[in-house]
Amino acid sequence: MKGSSLRPFFIYNSLSRSVEEFTPLDRDCVTYYSCGPTVYLRQHLGNMRSYIFVDTLKRALAFNGMRVRHVMNITDVGHMTSDADGGEDKVEKTARVEGRSPQEVASFYTKLFLSDLKELNVETPDVVCAASDHIADMIALIKRILERGFAYVVRSGVYFDVEKYRGENRVGRLSRQSLDEQHAGQRLEHAPDKKSPHDFALWVLNQPTHLMQWDSPWGRGYPGWHIECSAMAMRYLGETIDVHSGGIDHIPIHHENEIAQSESATGKPFVRYFVHNAFLVGMEGAKISKSAGKFPVLEDLVEAHVNPLAFRLFCLGAKYRSELVFNIDAVRAAERNLYYLYGFTANARPEEEDSPWTQAYRERFHEAINDDLNTPEALAVVLEMVNKAYREGDHRVWGALREFDSVLGLRLAEQLEYLSKLKVPADIQALVEQRAQARRDKDFRRSDELRTQLRARGWEAKDHRDGTSEYVPRWN
Repeated sequence: MKGSSLRPFFIYNSLSRSVEEFTPLDRDCVTYYSCGPTVYLRQHLGNMRSYIFVDTLKRALAFNGMRVRHVMNITDVGHMTSDADGGEDKVEKTARVEGRSPQEVASFYTKLFLSDLKELNVETPDVVCAASDHIADMIALIKRILERGFAYVVRSGVYFDVEKYRGENRVGRLSRQSLDEQHAGQRLEHAPDKKSPHDFALWVLNQPTHLMQWDSPWGRGYPGWHIECSAMAMRYLGETIDVHSGGIDHIPIHHENEIAQSESATGKPFVRYFVHNAFLVGMEGAKISKSAGKFPVLEDLVEAHVNPLAFRLFCLGAKYRSELVFNIDAVRAAERNLYYLYGFTANARPEEEDSPWTQAYRERFHEAINDDLNTPEALAVVLEMVNKAYREGDHRVWGALREFDSVLGLRLAEQLEYLSKLKVPADIQALVEQRAQARRDKDFRRSDELRTQLRARGWEAKDHRDGTSEYVPRWN
Protein backbone atom coordinates (compact mmCIF):
# COMPACT_ATOMS: atom_id res chain seq x y z
CA MET A 1 0.00 0.00 0.00
CA LYS A 2 1.07 3.58 -0.58
CA GLY A 3 3.10 4.97 2.27
CA SER A 4 4.14 1.56 3.61
CA SER A 5 7.39 1.72 5.59
CA LEU A 6 7.89 -2.05 5.48
CA ARG A 7 9.05 -2.49 1.91
CA PRO A 8 12.71 -2.01 1.03
CA PHE A 9 13.41 0.35 -1.84
CA PHE A 10 16.38 -0.51 -4.07
CA ILE A 11 18.30 1.83 -6.37
CA TYR A 12 21.53 1.63 -8.38
CA ASN A 13 24.29 3.54 -6.61
CA SER A 14 27.00 4.71 -9.01
CA LEU A 15 29.45 4.91 -6.11
CA SER A 16 29.33 1.16 -5.51
CA ARG A 17 28.22 0.24 -9.03
CA SER A 18 25.54 -1.98 -7.57
CA VAL A 19 21.84 -1.96 -6.72
CA GLU A 20 21.54 -1.16 -3.02
CA GLU A 21 18.74 -0.88 -0.51
CA PHE A 22 18.08 2.81 0.03
CA THR A 23 18.38 3.82 3.67
CA PRO A 24 18.38 7.62 4.14
CA LEU A 25 20.00 9.29 7.12
CA ASP A 26 16.55 10.45 8.18
CA ARG A 27 13.56 8.68 6.67
CA ASP A 28 11.37 11.64 7.61
CA CYS A 29 13.40 13.90 5.35
CA VAL A 30 15.36 12.50 2.42
CA THR A 31 17.83 15.09 1.13
CA TYR A 32 18.01 15.13 -2.65
CA TYR A 33 20.08 17.34 -4.95
CA SER A 34 19.70 17.10 -8.71
CA CYS A 35 21.78 18.87 -11.31
CA GLY A 36 19.65 21.42 -13.10
CA PRO A 37 20.01 23.18 -16.45
CA THR A 38 22.59 25.58 -17.78
CA VAL A 39 20.21 28.22 -19.11
CA TYR A 40 21.76 29.34 -22.37
CA LEU A 41 19.38 27.56 -24.78
CA ARG A 42 16.03 25.82 -24.54
CA GLN A 43 16.36 22.42 -22.88
CA HIS A 44 16.11 19.61 -25.43
CA LEU A 45 14.19 16.36 -25.00
CA GLY A 46 17.33 14.57 -23.85
CA ASN A 47 17.54 17.03 -20.97
CA MET A 48 13.85 16.60 -20.25
CA ARG A 49 14.25 12.84 -19.95
CA SER A 50 16.63 13.54 -17.05
CA TYR A 51 14.10 15.76 -15.27
CA ILE A 52 11.31 13.22 -15.76
CA PHE A 53 13.60 10.63 -14.16
CA VAL A 54 14.36 12.96 -11.25
CA ASP A 55 10.64 13.56 -10.72
CA THR A 56 9.79 9.86 -10.91
CA LEU A 57 12.48 8.94 -8.39
CA LYS A 58 11.22 11.60 -6.01
CA ARG A 59 7.63 10.38 -6.45
CA ALA A 60 8.75 6.79 -5.84
CA LEU A 61 10.41 7.74 -2.56
CA ALA A 62 7.22 9.54 -1.50
CA PHE A 63 5.21 6.47 -2.56
CA ASN A 64 7.26 4.57 0.00
CA GLY A 65 6.32 6.97 2.76
CA MET A 66 9.40 9.19 2.69
CA ARG A 67 9.31 12.96 2.67
CA VAL A 68 11.82 14.39 0.20
CA ARG A 69 13.51 17.78 0.33
CA HIS A 70 14.57 18.41 -3.24
CA VAL A 71 17.01 21.10 -4.38
CA MET A 72 17.88 21.83 -8.01
CA ASN A 73 20.32 24.42 -9.31
CA ILE A 74 20.07 26.79 -12.24
CA THR A 75 23.52 27.39 -13.74
CA ASP A 76 23.61 30.94 -15.08
CA VAL A 77 27.37 31.57 -14.84
CA GLY A 78 30.62 29.64 -14.95
CA HIS A 79 29.74 26.64 -17.12
CA MET A 80 32.22 26.78 -19.95
CA THR A 81 31.74 25.25 -23.39
CA SER A 82 34.05 22.47 -22.16
CA ASP A 83 33.08 20.76 -18.91
CA ALA A 84 36.78 20.89 -18.01
CA ASP A 85 36.91 24.71 -17.67
CA GLY A 86 37.85 25.39 -21.28
CA GLY A 87 36.26 27.71 -23.84
CA GLU A 88 33.66 30.42 -23.33
CA ASP A 89 30.96 30.72 -20.69
CA LYS A 90 27.85 29.16 -22.25
CA VAL A 91 25.43 31.82 -21.04
CA GLU A 92 27.71 34.65 -22.13
CA LYS A 93 28.23 33.05 -25.53
CA THR A 94 24.47 33.12 -26.15
CA ALA A 95 24.26 36.66 -24.77
CA ARG A 96 26.81 37.89 -27.30
CA VAL A 97 25.09 36.10 -30.18
CA GLU A 98 21.62 37.33 -29.24
CA GLY A 99 22.70 40.84 -28.25
CA ARG A 100 21.30 40.56 -24.73
CA SER A 101 22.77 40.62 -21.25
CA PRO A 102 23.63 37.29 -19.55
CA GLN A 103 20.92 38.02 -16.98
CA GLU A 104 18.32 38.46 -19.72
CA VAL A 105 19.40 35.23 -21.40
CA ALA A 106 19.32 33.29 -18.14
CA SER A 107 15.92 34.67 -17.15
CA PHE A 108 14.40 33.92 -20.57
CA TYR A 109 15.58 30.32 -20.75
CA THR A 110 14.83 29.64 -17.08
CA LYS A 111 11.19 30.61 -17.67
CA LEU A 112 11.01 28.33 -20.72
CA PHE A 113 12.54 25.49 -18.71
CA LEU A 114 10.08 25.85 -15.84
CA SER A 115 7.21 26.04 -18.35
CA ASP A 116 8.37 22.77 -19.95
CA LEU A 117 8.54 21.11 -16.53
CA LYS A 118 4.93 22.12 -15.92
CA GLU A 119 3.83 20.70 -19.29
CA LEU A 120 5.49 17.39 -18.38
CA ASN A 121 3.94 17.40 -14.90
CA VAL A 122 7.36 17.50 -13.26
CA GLU A 123 6.87 18.77 -9.74
CA THR A 124 8.75 21.96 -8.89
CA PRO A 125 11.63 21.27 -6.48
CA ASP A 126 11.43 22.64 -2.96
CA VAL A 127 14.33 24.94 -3.81
CA VAL A 128 15.33 26.13 -7.28
CA CYS A 129 18.55 28.09 -6.81
CA ALA A 130 20.42 30.21 -9.33
CA ALA A 131 24.21 30.09 -9.12
CA SER A 132 24.58 33.85 -9.40
CA ASP A 133 22.51 34.28 -6.20
CA HIS A 134 24.93 32.14 -4.18
CA ILE A 135 28.35 33.64 -4.84
CA ALA A 136 28.92 34.24 -1.11
CA ASP A 137 28.31 30.54 -0.39
CA MET A 138 30.84 29.56 -3.05
CA ILE A 139 33.48 31.95 -1.73
CA ALA A 140 32.98 30.61 1.81
CA LEU A 141 33.41 27.03 0.59
CA ILE A 142 36.53 27.86 -1.42
CA LYS A 143 38.02 29.44 1.71
CA ARG A 144 37.51 26.17 3.60
CA ILE A 145 39.19 24.17 0.83
CA LEU A 146 42.16 26.55 0.85
CA GLU A 147 42.44 26.37 4.65
CA ARG A 148 42.66 22.57 4.47
CA GLY A 149 45.43 22.79 1.89
CA PHE A 150 43.64 21.30 -1.12
CA ALA A 151 43.65 24.42 -3.29
CA TYR A 152 46.08 27.13 -4.34
CA VAL A 153 45.95 30.64 -5.81
CA VAL A 154 47.77 31.70 -8.97
CA ARG A 155 47.30 34.59 -11.36
CA SER A 156 44.61 32.88 -13.46
CA GLY A 157 42.53 31.70 -10.53
CA VAL A 158 42.02 29.48 -7.52
CA TYR A 159 42.49 25.82 -8.41
CA PHE A 160 41.71 22.56 -6.70
CA ASP A 161 44.82 20.40 -6.23
CA VAL A 162 43.54 17.12 -7.62
CA GLU A 163 46.77 15.15 -7.27
CA LYS A 164 47.15 16.10 -3.61
CA TYR A 165 43.55 15.09 -2.92
CA ARG A 166 43.77 11.73 -4.67
CA GLY A 167 47.25 10.88 -3.44
CA GLU A 168 49.12 7.86 -4.70
CA ASN A 169 45.94 6.08 -5.76
CA ARG A 170 45.14 8.74 -8.41
CA VAL A 171 41.80 6.99 -9.17
CA GLY A 172 38.45 8.73 -8.90
CA ARG A 173 35.94 7.25 -6.46
CA LEU A 174 32.97 7.69 -8.80
CA SER A 175 34.36 7.30 -12.31
CA ARG A 176 37.05 4.73 -11.38
CA GLN A 177 39.27 6.54 -13.88
CA SER A 178 42.89 7.39 -13.18
CA LEU A 179 44.10 10.96 -13.62
CA ASP A 180 45.99 9.91 -16.74
CA GLU A 181 42.82 8.43 -18.26
CA GLN A 182 40.86 11.57 -17.45
CA HIS A 183 43.51 13.85 -18.90
CA ALA A 184 43.79 11.84 -22.12
CA GLY A 185 40.06 11.67 -22.66
CA GLN A 186 38.54 14.81 -21.25
CA ARG A 187 40.86 17.49 -19.88
CA LEU A 188 41.98 20.64 -21.62
CA GLU A 189 45.15 22.31 -20.41
CA HIS A 190 44.31 25.96 -20.96
CA ALA A 191 45.91 27.72 -17.95
CA PRO A 192 49.73 27.48 -18.01
CA ASP A 193 50.13 28.52 -14.37
CA LYS A 194 48.21 25.55 -12.99
CA LYS A 195 50.33 23.05 -11.04
CA SER A 196 48.81 20.19 -13.02
CA PRO A 197 46.54 19.89 -16.04
CA HIS A 198 44.23 17.80 -13.86
CA ASP A 199 43.45 20.71 -11.53
CA PHE A 200 40.12 22.46 -12.00
CA ALA A 201 39.03 26.01 -11.34
CA LEU A 202 37.23 27.00 -8.16
CA TRP A 203 37.43 30.73 -8.93
CA VAL A 204 38.57 32.30 -12.20
CA LEU A 205 40.66 35.51 -12.16
CA ASN A 206 41.98 38.00 -14.69
CA GLN A 207 39.37 37.50 -17.38
CA PRO A 208 38.44 41.13 -18.11
CA THR A 209 36.11 40.32 -21.01
CA HIS A 210 33.89 38.05 -18.89
CA LEU A 211 30.60 39.89 -18.38
CA MET A 212 29.61 38.47 -14.98
CA GLN A 213 32.17 39.04 -12.20
CA TRP A 214 32.25 39.53 -8.43
CA ASP A 215 34.74 40.67 -5.82
CA SER A 216 36.48 37.95 -3.80
CA PRO A 217 39.41 37.67 -1.37
CA TRP A 218 41.58 36.66 -4.34
CA GLY A 219 40.46 39.35 -6.74
CA ARG A 220 37.57 40.07 -9.06
CA GLY A 221 36.37 37.04 -10.98
CA TYR A 222 33.70 34.37 -11.19
CA PRO A 223 33.17 30.80 -9.94
CA GLY A 224 34.03 27.55 -11.66
CA TRP A 225 31.08 25.39 -12.61
CA HIS A 226 31.75 22.54 -10.18
CA ILE A 227 31.93 24.61 -6.97
CA GLU A 228 28.42 25.91 -7.59
CA CYS A 229 26.66 22.59 -6.98
CA SER A 230 28.66 21.75 -3.85
CA ALA A 231 28.01 25.16 -2.31
CA MET A 232 24.28 25.16 -3.01
CA ALA A 233 23.77 21.53 -1.99
CA MET A 234 25.44 22.21 1.35
CA ARG A 235 23.58 25.49 1.82
CA TYR A 236 20.17 23.86 1.63
CA LEU A 237 20.75 20.20 2.51
CA GLY A 238 23.79 19.95 4.76
CA GLU A 239 27.32 18.63 4.35
CA THR A 240 26.22 15.03 3.68
CA ILE A 241 23.22 14.44 1.43
CA ASP A 242 21.30 11.27 0.69
CA VAL A 243 20.83 11.42 -3.09
CA HIS A 244 22.53 13.28 -5.92
CA SER A 245 21.43 12.67 -9.50
CA GLY A 246 22.39 13.70 -13.00
CA GLY A 247 23.14 12.33 -16.43
CA ILE A 248 25.86 9.72 -16.90
CA ASP A 249 27.97 12.37 -18.63
CA HIS A 250 28.39 14.07 -15.24
CA ILE A 251 30.22 11.09 -13.74
CA PRO A 252 33.83 11.51 -14.97
CA ILE A 253 34.24 15.25 -14.42
CA HIS A 254 31.47 17.24 -12.76
CA HIS A 255 30.39 14.80 -10.07
CA GLU A 256 33.92 13.52 -9.52
CA ASN A 257 35.01 17.09 -8.88
CA GLU A 258 32.05 17.78 -6.62
CA ILE A 259 33.05 14.88 -4.40
CA ALA A 260 36.67 16.01 -4.24
CA GLN A 261 36.03 19.65 -3.35
CA SER A 262 33.18 18.91 -0.92
CA GLU A 263 34.91 16.19 1.06
CA SER A 264 38.20 18.07 1.14
CA ALA A 265 36.37 20.99 2.75
CA THR A 266 34.31 19.07 5.31
CA GLY A 267 36.13 15.80 5.91
CA LYS A 268 32.75 14.08 5.60
CA PRO A 269 31.11 11.94 2.90
CA PHE A 270 29.37 14.28 0.46
CA VAL A 271 26.79 11.98 -1.16
CA ARG A 272 25.53 8.58 -0.02
CA TYR A 273 23.77 7.56 -3.25
CA PHE A 274 24.77 8.89 -6.66
CA VAL A 275 22.08 7.98 -9.22
CA HIS A 276 22.58 8.61 -12.94
CA ASN A 277 20.28 8.30 -15.93
CA ALA A 278 21.29 7.27 -19.45
CA PHE A 279 20.94 9.34 -22.61
CA LEU A 280 18.10 9.85 -24.99
CA VAL A 281 19.61 9.04 -28.39
CA GLY A 282 18.63 9.64 -31.99
CA MET A 283 17.84 6.92 -34.51
CA GLU A 284 21.52 6.71 -35.46
CA GLY A 285 22.50 6.14 -31.83
CA ALA A 286 24.07 9.55 -31.18
CA LYS A 287 23.40 11.32 -27.90
CA ILE A 288 20.83 14.10 -28.31
CA SER A 289 22.65 17.25 -27.24
CA LYS A 290 22.82 20.97 -27.93
CA SER A 291 26.37 20.62 -29.23
CA ALA A 292 25.12 18.33 -32.00
CA GLY A 293 23.31 21.23 -33.65
CA LYS A 294 19.57 20.81 -34.24
CA PHE A 295 17.93 19.05 -31.34
CA PRO A 296 14.26 18.27 -30.60
CA VAL A 297 12.51 20.27 -27.89
CA LEU A 298 9.13 19.90 -26.25
CA GLU A 299 7.66 22.62 -28.43
CA ASP A 300 8.33 20.42 -31.48
CA LEU A 301 6.03 17.76 -30.04
CA VAL A 302 3.30 20.28 -29.27
CA GLU A 303 3.49 21.66 -32.82
CA ALA A 304 3.12 18.07 -34.06
CA HIS A 305 -0.09 17.85 -31.96
CA VAL A 306 1.42 15.36 -29.52
CA ASN A 307 0.41 15.58 -25.88
CA PRO A 308 3.53 16.45 -23.81
CA LEU A 309 2.60 13.75 -21.31
CA ALA A 310 3.01 11.22 -24.11
CA PHE A 311 6.74 11.99 -23.95
CA ARG A 312 6.67 11.41 -20.20
CA LEU A 313 4.97 8.05 -20.75
CA PHE A 314 7.47 7.26 -23.52
CA CYS A 315 10.32 7.82 -21.06
CA LEU A 316 8.66 5.66 -18.40
CA GLY A 317 8.58 2.83 -20.92
CA ALA A 318 12.34 2.33 -20.56
CA LYS A 319 14.61 1.77 -17.56
CA TYR A 320 16.29 5.00 -16.53
CA ARG A 321 19.73 3.37 -16.84
CA SER A 322 19.13 2.28 -20.44
CA GLU A 323 19.61 4.38 -23.53
CA LEU A 324 16.29 5.35 -25.08
CA VAL A 325 15.96 5.81 -28.83
CA PHE A 326 13.83 8.80 -29.72
CA ASN A 327 11.54 8.95 -32.71
CA ILE A 328 8.17 10.56 -33.15
CA ASP A 329 6.39 7.29 -33.99
CA ALA A 330 7.46 5.80 -30.66
CA VAL A 331 6.14 8.85 -28.83
CA ARG A 332 2.83 8.60 -30.72
CA ALA A 333 2.61 4.94 -29.67
CA ALA A 334 3.02 6.08 -26.06
CA GLU A 335 0.30 8.67 -26.68
CA ARG A 336 -2.11 5.89 -27.63
CA ASN A 337 -1.50 4.27 -24.25
CA LEU A 338 -1.97 7.64 -22.56
CA TYR A 339 -5.36 8.11 -24.19
CA TYR A 340 -6.25 4.52 -23.42
CA LEU A 341 -5.83 5.37 -19.73
CA TYR A 342 -7.58 8.72 -20.15
CA GLY A 343 -10.47 6.97 -21.87
CA PHE A 344 -10.81 4.62 -18.93
CA THR A 345 -11.25 7.50 -16.51
CA ALA A 346 -14.54 8.32 -18.29
CA ASN A 347 -15.92 5.10 -16.81
CA ALA A 348 -14.01 5.03 -13.52
CA ARG A 349 -16.00 4.75 -10.30
CA PRO A 350 -14.18 6.92 -7.77
CA GLU A 351 -17.10 6.80 -5.34
CA GLU A 352 -16.85 3.00 -4.95
CA GLU A 353 -14.25 0.91 -3.15
CA ASP A 354 -11.83 -1.01 -5.33
CA SER A 355 -12.56 -4.60 -6.22
CA PRO A 356 -10.55 -7.11 -4.14
CA TRP A 357 -8.68 -8.34 -7.19
CA THR A 358 -6.86 -4.99 -7.52
CA GLN A 359 -4.71 -5.83 -4.49
CA ALA A 360 -2.57 -8.21 -6.54
CA TYR A 361 -1.87 -5.40 -9.00
CA ARG A 362 -0.97 -3.07 -6.15
CA GLU A 363 1.57 -5.59 -4.92
CA ARG A 364 3.10 -6.05 -8.36
CA PHE A 365 3.28 -2.31 -9.03
CA HIS A 366 4.99 -1.60 -5.73
CA GLU A 367 7.45 -4.44 -6.29
CA ALA A 368 8.37 -3.07 -9.73
CA ILE A 369 8.84 0.51 -8.52
CA ASN A 370 10.99 -0.62 -5.60
CA ASP A 371 13.16 -2.76 -7.87
CA ASP A 372 15.54 -0.03 -9.05
CA LEU A 373 12.66 2.06 -10.36
CA ASN A 374 11.47 -0.49 -12.93
CA THR A 375 8.95 1.80 -14.60
CA PRO A 376 8.45 -0.37 -17.73
CA GLU A 377 7.23 -3.24 -15.54
CA ALA A 378 5.14 -0.91 -13.39
CA LEU A 379 3.51 0.58 -16.48
CA ALA A 380 2.78 -2.90 -17.83
CA VAL A 381 1.00 -3.72 -14.55
CA VAL A 382 -1.18 -0.62 -14.87
CA LEU A 383 -2.19 -1.35 -18.46
CA GLU A 384 -2.89 -4.98 -17.61
CA MET A 385 -5.15 -3.94 -14.71
CA VAL A 386 -7.12 -1.51 -16.87
CA ASN A 387 -7.45 -4.14 -19.58
CA LYS A 388 -8.85 -6.59 -17.04
CA ALA A 389 -11.31 -3.95 -15.81
CA TYR A 390 -12.53 -3.42 -19.37
CA ARG A 391 -12.61 -7.13 -20.17
CA GLU A 392 -14.59 -8.10 -17.09
CA GLY A 393 -16.75 -4.98 -16.98
CA ASP A 394 -15.57 -4.20 -13.45
CA HIS A 395 -14.31 -0.61 -13.32
CA ARG A 396 -13.87 -0.43 -9.54
CA VAL A 397 -10.12 0.20 -9.67
CA TRP A 398 -9.86 3.95 -9.22
CA GLY A 399 -8.11 3.81 -5.82
CA ALA A 400 -5.30 1.67 -7.21
CA LEU A 401 -5.06 3.71 -10.39
CA ARG A 402 -4.79 6.94 -8.43
CA GLU A 403 -1.99 5.45 -6.30
CA PHE A 404 -0.12 4.29 -9.39
CA ASP A 405 -0.42 7.72 -10.94
CA SER A 406 1.15 9.33 -7.89
CA VAL A 407 4.37 7.79 -9.26
CA LEU A 408 3.69 7.88 -13.01
CA GLY A 409 2.50 11.49 -13.01
CA LEU A 410 0.07 11.25 -15.94
CA ARG A 411 -2.58 13.52 -14.41
CA LEU A 412 -5.32 10.89 -14.35
CA ALA A 413 -7.20 12.61 -11.51
CA GLU A 414 -7.22 15.86 -13.49
CA GLN A 415 -8.55 13.97 -16.49
CA LEU A 416 -11.31 12.42 -14.38
CA GLU A 417 -12.36 15.86 -13.12
CA TYR A 418 -12.20 17.27 -16.64
CA LEU A 419 -14.41 14.54 -18.09
CA SER A 420 -16.90 14.79 -15.22
CA LYS A 421 -17.49 18.45 -16.10
CA LEU A 422 -17.26 18.04 -19.84
CA LYS A 423 -20.19 19.06 -22.01
CA VAL A 424 -20.05 17.39 -25.39
CA PRO A 425 -20.65 19.94 -28.19
CA ALA A 426 -23.87 19.45 -30.12
CA ASP A 427 -22.11 18.70 -33.42
CA ILE A 428 -19.93 16.06 -31.76
CA GLN A 429 -22.96 14.54 -30.02
CA ALA A 430 -24.73 14.29 -33.39
CA LEU A 431 -21.79 12.34 -34.85
CA VAL A 432 -21.75 10.09 -31.78
CA GLU A 433 -25.43 9.29 -32.19
CA GLN A 434 -25.00 8.63 -35.93
CA ARG A 435 -22.14 6.27 -35.20
CA ALA A 436 -24.14 4.45 -32.53
CA GLN A 437 -26.92 3.88 -35.07
CA ALA A 438 -24.43 2.67 -37.69
CA ARG A 439 -23.03 0.14 -35.21
CA ARG A 440 -26.54 -1.06 -34.35
CA ASP A 441 -27.17 -1.45 -38.08
CA LYS A 442 -23.82 -3.27 -38.44
CA ASP A 443 -22.83 -0.67 -41.03
CA PHE A 444 -19.18 -0.82 -40.04
CA ARG A 445 -17.95 1.13 -43.05
CA ARG A 446 -20.12 4.08 -42.02
CA SER A 447 -19.05 3.57 -38.41
CA ASP A 448 -15.39 3.84 -39.41
CA GLU A 449 -16.07 6.96 -41.48
CA LEU A 450 -17.70 8.61 -38.48
CA ARG A 451 -14.81 7.55 -36.24
CA THR A 452 -12.44 9.31 -38.65
CA GLN A 453 -14.60 12.45 -38.61
CA LEU A 454 -14.61 12.46 -34.81
CA ARG A 455 -10.86 12.00 -34.67
CA ALA A 456 -10.37 14.89 -37.08
CA ARG A 457 -12.35 17.07 -34.66
CA GLY A 458 -10.23 15.99 -31.70
CA TRP A 459 -12.36 13.17 -30.26
CA GLU A 460 -11.42 9.54 -29.80
CA ALA A 461 -13.86 6.61 -30.01
CA LYS A 462 -13.22 3.59 -27.82
CA ASP A 463 -15.35 0.51 -28.57
CA HIS A 464 -15.79 -2.22 -25.96
CA ARG A 465 -16.60 -5.89 -26.36
CA ASP A 466 -19.99 -5.46 -24.70
CA GLY A 467 -21.06 -3.24 -27.61
CA THR A 468 -20.78 0.06 -25.78
CA SER A 469 -18.54 2.92 -26.83
CA GLU A 470 -17.01 5.90 -25.10
CA TYR A 471 -15.91 9.20 -26.60
CA VAL A 472 -13.22 11.37 -25.07
CA PRO A 473 -11.27 14.39 -26.31
CA ARG A 474 -7.82 13.57 -27.65
CA TRP A 475 -6.38 16.85 -26.42
CA ASN A 476 -7.24 18.95 -23.38
